[in-house]
Amino acid sequence: MTTLLTTLLLACAPQDAAVVHSVCDLSQSFSFYMDGRFARQYLEGKGQDARNWGTLHKTDLSNTNLLVLTGGERQIPYSAKTVEHVVEYVAGGGGLLVMADGRGPERAVPVADLLAPFGAAFGEAKARGPVRGFGELAEVVPTYRGGRVLELSEEWQVLAEDAAGGALLARRAHGEGRVLVGSRGLFGRRPDASDPINAEWITPLLLEAASGKAVDPKRRHRAPWAELQREIGPLTLEFHEGTAPFADAIAEEYALVRPHLVALTGVEPSPGMIKRLLILPTGGGGFSSGARIAIGAFWGSYPEKRYPMVELIAHEAGHSWVLPHPEPLWNEPIATYLGIRTGERLEMPEARRTLEGQIERARRHDPELTEIDPLAEGAPRDLVWGKSYFVFEELERLHGPGALARYFRAKRELVPADHPRYTFDDCVAVWSEAVQTDLFPWFKGLGFGVARERVTLELGR
Repeated sequence: MTTLLTTLLLACAPQDAAVVHSVCDLSQSFSFYMDGRFARQYLEGKGQDARNWGTLHKTDLSNTNLLVLTGGERQIPYSAKTVEHVVEYVAGGGGLLVMADGRGPERAVPVADLLAPFGAAFGEAKARGPVRGFGELAEVVPTYRGGRVLELSEEWQVLAEDAAGGALLARRAHGEGRVLVGSRGLFGRRPDASDPINAEWITPLLLEAASGKAVDPKRRHRAPWAELQREIGPLTLEFHEGTAPFADAIAEEYALVRPHLVALTGVEPSPGMIKRLLILPTGGGGFSSGARIAIGAFWGSYPEKRYPMVELIAHEAGHSWVLPHPEPLWNEPIATYLGIRTGERLEMPEARRTLEGQIERARRHDPELTEIDPLAEGAPRDLVWGKSYFVFEELERLHGPGALARYFRAKRELVPADHPRYTFDDCVAVWSEAVQTDLFPWFKGLGFGVARERVTLELGR
């Protein structure tokens, strides 16, 4: 008898003409993993993927046959309109994948509200190994990274379980569509999409889930951007219904931070940069694309704690001052250093503690900060970050307050926008021009493997 696994694997054969139009949702909870990485791991070559950044119940799913959700954020609950929208989509033939785990009685999983109409819930019991395929997937030995079991009504077909018989992956039909729910530990999660665990049998399950609804492969399906916008001075503020309660406060923080960044760098943002501010539904940080910065709505327990948010905004915005040439080695440390210095200028005591704590962690690897080359492969992260902060502080001490601003001004003047590659040797050369001192011996004395003869810039010296 043909097993379910054999049937599913045949569905992935090259002759299969089925098309998947997937939407990975970023509106209820932002993660870099859902921003294209999930699709590359499990759906590459199987159709098209789109990402939803806007209010989920407004998303047109008419040409979509696979919607992918994670656990969500408790500060942005699933609205009744969103639950109704997704249930109707599934009943009409759409496929739904939910990847999440229970969190204990005090912290309900937000997406649980959406799964309740399908008769599924996230249990509190931790899964016990070994994990095994179940029923028609009994020949599968899943890779599993831990989590909690599911609680399911009788309509569900269990596909994987733990050693105690707790369900970890299950599916069911609902109307014309199909729902697949699984413990998060069965799926990859790395932002670089380098861990497509269980793809050999998850991908066929996804194709099967999407098979209940035909889509038009000639018409590209699209998911909305954050649909609410407001002009705030030089910026366009972007948000959706879920992040709307956080948008104004974060915009006000940016307005407070910006003049301090100008003072610290001595220049305005690079031309064409930092035109938009996007509010993300996460407490997990943000990102910068240069023209747009994106800020996690409740980073660092904001608004109860302000310093982490000030540091984050200055960090992400700082990239718009650094571009078009990212800083070699310390592109991230210099952005956070700008955040720390902004916090100091705003008289936030957490800023100095953050700075000193990171330098102290670097000294655990290199007590005098003179031996380990931060440019060396495998240099500890704490060493790279702490030694970078130490260098910035020392340059300000040795060459006077404003040395950092002189560097930024010199970089704008001396590095053409079309310069192909800004190296660390170039960086030291620009610092040298900025403070009118040959800094190559100084950097070598701190263990940096730099050489003036490798400088690629025409500096006239």
